[in-house]
Amino acid sequence: MTTTETPDERRPDEQLENYVETLADAHGVSGYTRTPDGTLIYAAYEDGTYDLWTPNDQLTDATGDITSPEWLQGRESVLIYRDENGAEQFDLLEVDPETGSIMPLLDDEFLNFKARQHPTNPNQLAFVSNRDRSLDLYTLHLDEGTVTKRSEADEPVMGYAWSPDGQRLVYQAGTFEDSSLRLVDLDLGRDDAFIDEPDSEQSFAFTDDGYGAWSENGIVFTTNHETGYRELAVADGDGDYDLRYANHRDKYDPQWTTDGDIVFLEARGGDRRLCVLSDGDVTTVEQTGMNMDVKAIDGDIYYKHWSPATAGDLRRDGTTVVKEGRVDVQTVVPDEVTYESFDGRDIAARLYTPEDEPHAAIIKAHGGPEAQHYNRLDMVTQTLVHAGFEVLAPDFRGSLGYGRAFRKASDADLGGDDLTDVVAGAEYLRDRGRTQVGILGGSYGGYMALMGVGATDAFDMGASVCGVVNWETTVEDARQYLGDVLIRKLGGTPEEKPDLYEERSPISHVDDIDVPLLVVQGANDPRVPESEAEQLVPSLTDRDIDHEYLLFEDEGHGVERTENRIEYITRTVEFFQSHT
Repeated sequence: MTTTETPDERRPDEQLENYVETLADAHGVSGYTRTPDGTLIYAAYEDGTYDLWTPNDQLTDATGDITSPEWLQGRESVLIYRDENGAEQFDLLEVDPETGSIMPLLDDEFLNFKARQHPTNPNQLAFVSNRDRSLDLYTLHLDEGTVTKRSEADEPVMGYAWSPDGQRLVYQAGTFEDSSLRLVDLDLGRDDAFIDEPDSEQSFAFTDDGYGAWSENGIVFTTNHETGYRELAVADGDGDYDLRYANHRDKYDPQWTTDGDIVFLEARGGDRRLCVLSDGDVTTVEQTGMNMDVKAIDGDIYYKHWSPATAGDLRRDGTTVVKEGRVDVQTVVPDEVTYESFDGRDIAARLYTPEDEPHAAIIKAHGGPEAQHYNRLDMVTQTLVHAGFEVLAPDFRGSLGYGRAFRKASDADLGGDDLTDVVAGAEYLRDRGRTQVGILGGSYGGYMALMGVGATDAFDMGASVCGVVNWETTVEDARQYLGDVLIRKLGGTPEEKPDLYEERSPISHVDDIDVPLLVVQGANDPRVPESEAEQLVPSLTDRDIDHEYLLFEDEGHGVERTENRIEYITRTVEFFQSHT
């Protein structure tokens, strides 16, 4: 006998299955470039991997994920990255756009990325790699295969820009803390301090890599030296600079247009707006959502766009030109709210509320810690809301987008006042009538989830995705530059601050975990290795704590592949449903 059901008559688990499958298949564009004849080449996900596509055809069918294409002028080819199983060990390859044939340029055991062609010599690239220790700046001669290290700073190189004549490189040394700009003279073989103000950060590479920061108009960058917020500044070749635009809002990734205007991103709550500064006036190209990977090309502004219903479409001047990330199910746009933390400080947050009265609530803690919760398609959050949960995503102290003082408020205090901000978020939800509150997070958010269920009694259940379990082993086992960043954020090494490392590590509180816990991990994670989860799970098993451990053998720091996303999202939502 055959039974036909209308959508409203489906079993709840069947509705969830269809919803998750639609969300999980939205991957968005993973890099793009434009050829001299105007053809867009972009990386899109199909049948389990990323490959190169044009609007009309598939260019490559390669092993591993092929991403971040960049047109090589004069070689009439495309530079690409290749990664396998989420290990973030990128090889540099060259693709013939006519045949799709691939030739390796750098195929080794190192992380090689942020590659960009010399402005006048088509056979030379600059790129960033960990082939020596941390992240350094190198050049590569494409015909000879010669790799030359160019940077000398102790801090990791986060981005760089070629001078218009290609004789110099300016690079950003440092991530979030006390970053500065340094200047490399290729002819003289020198690396000198360029702009390094005390107690502040000078940067042009944040989510992007410094593309377009140097033109005949000077070097555009951001500095929070004068106001405490990242304001736009322009320097000449000698390092003298002046502020061009200041409004007490954090700004990121500035670059020049061909008309001499400045394109930049500006933090506004959960949105990262795309703006243009022209003759002192600012116009907004994209007002909402999360925008990044911006490129000003021949008078047009291209960028990737996320929203609560979009996972990385490619846009040009506000119009979608490649639709790879839009979903055809209902999603919720969060409300901007604030709540009061333990010391009276207002904490900004995004609040996702389902149509019907919620039966429970979840705190969604972001990663980082120097990050924030953006108005983008958060698939597990949207599915939780679809399943009837209210979700609060706070920008706890240490988050980006609220000035230097707020970002530094968690320095040497990870798992301290920032965790208390999250606990205050749980109290805010209970005041809204939610009798059961769980916590979910990935990376640093996973750490917050583990501390939330171990070091506090604020939560009834939790889920940690690639979460730090032990700070000492994390700084030892993670990629070196990440370990260095964490040591700075923690205020010292394990030898210098043993009590802090112990007190603020979830492994020290594992015997206090007495609520249901889901642990998710990627086997190839180079940032928070699988060994972190392996320290935690046996204790849960030995003490018969209600828990699940979900290990993905072909994932890294997160869950990216469609079939894995389906399992991860489904298991997470069902886990919370089963404990409410």
